[in-house]
Amino acid sequence: MDVEKGWQSTCKVLLGRKIGQLSDYKKYLSKHVEPFGTEKSVISGKSVAVGKEFEKGTRFISGDEVLQYAEITKRAKLDINSVKDIDSVISSLGEVLCYSGNDIFGKSGNIEQSNKVLDSTDILCSHEVIFSKNIAYCHIVKYSEHGYGGESVGFHAFFTIKGFEIYESQRVFEGIRIYHSSDCTFCAAMDNCHDCMFSFNLRNKNRCIGNLQLAADRYASLKKKLQEDIAQTLEAKHDLASLPGIIGGGCP
Repeated sequence: MDVEKGWQSTCKVLLGRKIGQLSDYKKYLSKHVEPFGTEKSVISGKSVAVGKEFEKGTRFISGDEVLQYAEITKRAKLDINSVKDIDSVISSLGEVLCYSGNDIFGKSGNIEQSNKVLDSTDILCSHEVIFSKNIAYCHIVKYSEHGYGGESVGFHAFFTIKGFEIYESQRVFEGIRIYHSSDCTFCAAMDNCHDCMFSFNLRNKNRCIGNLQLAADRYASLKKKLQEDIAQTLEAKHDLASLPGIIGGGCP
């Protein structure tokens, strides 16, 4: 999938170099993202991606089977003579009614193991994705590109890894509530900030590490070293202490 190429280019943008295949980071990228399950279609037996947990015994179809399902429901007639009470009606309906998953709408293409996708391309293991491209292991993404492992990745977010509530921002690695900002690494609650690392609750700041503003050359040298440390750790462990876990008192 092109989503793999997107992953490689995103790593180069955020960490300065490639760090391996996207599949190696599935566990890391999926942490702190609302999971979705997979079920089997009662029509074909094919795998169906669904966005949340359902009651045991729930029946499913794939979104591309709705026409077949419509024919089945047409033929299913409620036997009026067997209707004795509400329980008998519910029992009869339960034999016909299904949830659909693998719901792909509009001009979407190259979608794999995803649900509720609209007008998007190159989407992997994600759900609730609208007008976006190159997205993997994410939940709730709108008008964004190159997003990997995020929850409420946001609106107009570009080149993000582990982004949580990102709004009109780009080049974010491990960020929470990043608004109108760029080049933020391990940052939270930032608005109109650029080139910041390990910084929190800042407005209109540039070149900060640990909330301390630095000269351009000093910031650039430290940023390069910290990026390489992050890349080496990920490459070796395929995992990293994640910002939501750190804030929540746990690690990762």
